[in-house]
Amino acid sequence: MRSTPGTFHSGALVATRSADLQLAWLDAANDAHQTYLAWRDADRPERADAFFVYQAALDREEAAARALQLQLSGRTMRF
Repeated sequence: MRSTPGTFHSGALVATRSADLQLAWLDAANDAHQTYLAWRDADRPERADAFFVYQAALDREEAAARALQLQLSGRTMRF
């Protein structure tokens, strides 16, 4: 079976891709946690900015989780 850029069909490539996506999700989840703590502990003048950073980290975590979910469900992703 032929692969197109960003679409993997080989078992080894799918396993590697899944592992990479899982690590990306774990990193994003950790970033979201760290930015939450920073927001929680921020002084009042910095709280709004810290919240926006936290929201961006949550968006990245959600995107990473979705990519992992799609990979594990057997659907292919195109980049």
